[in-house]
Amino acid sequence: MAEASATNGVHGDMKSEWSALFAGSHGLMLGLISAGIGLHAFNQFAIVAAMPLAAAELGGMSAFSWAYSLYFIGSIAGGTGAAAFRDRFGTRTALLFSSFVFALGGLMALAAPSFSWILAGRLLQGIADGLIVAICYSLIPANFPSALIAKVFAVEAIVWAVTALAGPVAGGWLTEAFSWRISFLASAPLLLLLPVFVLAVKPRTTEASATHFQPVSIGLCLAAALVLSLSAVMERAEMQVATLSAGAGLFILTLRLDGRVGKKLFPEGAFRFRSVLGHGFWVLFLMSAAHSVASVYLAPMVAETWGYGPAVVGYIVVLMALTWSVVAVVASRARSLPQRHFWLRSGPLFQFAGFIAIAVALSQGSIWLLILGQMAIGTGFGTAWANVNQAAMEAATLAERDLTSALLPTISTAGYAVGAGLAGMIASATGLVEKLAAGEASGPAAWLYGIAAAGALVTFLFGFGVRLREE
Repeated sequence: MAEASATNGVHGDMKSEWSALFAGSHGLMLGLISAGIGLHAFNQFAIVAAMPLAAAELGGMSAFSWAYSLYFIGSIAGGTGAAAFRDRFGTRTALLFSSFVFALGGLMALAAPSFSWILAGRLLQGIADGLIVAICYSLIPANFPSALIAKVFAVEAIVWAVTALAGPVAGGWLTEAFSWRISFLASAPLLLLLPVFVLAVKPRTTEASATHFQPVSIGLCLAAALVLSLSAVMERAEMQVATLSAGAGLFILTLRLDGRVGKKLFPEGAFRFRSVLGHGFWVLFLMSAAHSVASVYLAPMVAETWGYGPAVVGYIVVLMALTWSVVAVVASRARSLPQRHFWLRSGPLFQFAGFIAIAVALSQGSIWLLILGQMAIGTGFGTAWANVNQAAMEAATLAERDLTSALLPTISTAGYAVGAGLAGMIASATGLVEKLAAGEASGPAAWLYGIAAAGALVTFLFGFGVRLREE
């Protein structure tokens, strides 16, 4: 009877925590954060069907990759400057302004007389998206108690999966039913929902000191992002290596000069090997980079290997995000520190198993093994992501907690950018595109997923330096 009573008490606590998350001011704040992150995920996938048609009609195929590169560069700019922008103008004004800029970018693409208008619109949307997501992240530690933060990230994983799934469907339908131009309005409902929540809530901030604008460090970060983006358009392998190395070098230079020249951009301990915050940043960066290496060419490899159409390929790709969502909800039920540390450190191992499974699946032609690999990768993110983000937030000093929280999605974005550049370099060196056409992609796939797996093992080692605090 005593055991049953204790069990009921635990379930009661869990139930009350979920109720508290969705009730009152917490529920409104969760709606605001979900609208911002949902807009970010939805917009990424909603224009996938439209972009090739827009480039073909407006003569922009030669600049096609820049529609994504400029969005990434804008996102880095917005993310790195978000904390200072929020502290200078206030949370509500910053989010309302960002929503306006995002809408302006979409309208420029809608009315584009040339492809350069789409590029400019994508740059504006990237800046706005970086601001919105970073500001939403910065609101989490001040507006939710520590016991609810893992559940906040579990909900956002669900939001990400649902909007990532809905984005291609909505964008594709609008493109087919009307035109590629109308697909740039697909994100309008979420874009209108964001200001509603902004005006409905009273966002709190931590007692952190105001963040100052850091032009030197932000400028170096943007230079690094630009050079990394160039690696995606280089045809010769040696130039890809050079641009990737130069981009990484500029980022290291940013860390070395941060605070020595101009104001500090990164919080104390960022990327340092002897701090919890540093290990947390490395885990977020490396998990994203490893997944990017593995995912950039996944869709064409699945299509060529098994002959599936775009819809089936899309659902196989999105399966990772769906698994992430389900596992994140389950993992958020863990209450004791040993349990949470176990889940946190198991994440990269699930990633490792998933990468190996997909490499073997592409070699052996086993679609079921590939599906299991995708689910294993999603499980890795589901078990680790929320805990790592929370550990990084709470490891920062109170004065730098908002800044740290705002930078977390930018660190992940940087990881995906580096991974994409590395994937392009591997694809060029191994002749992936030519071998795909000949049905011989297993060799390049082994290199892609082998390097991704090696990255997962390095991430696993960094995970031992990430520690959560007692609630």
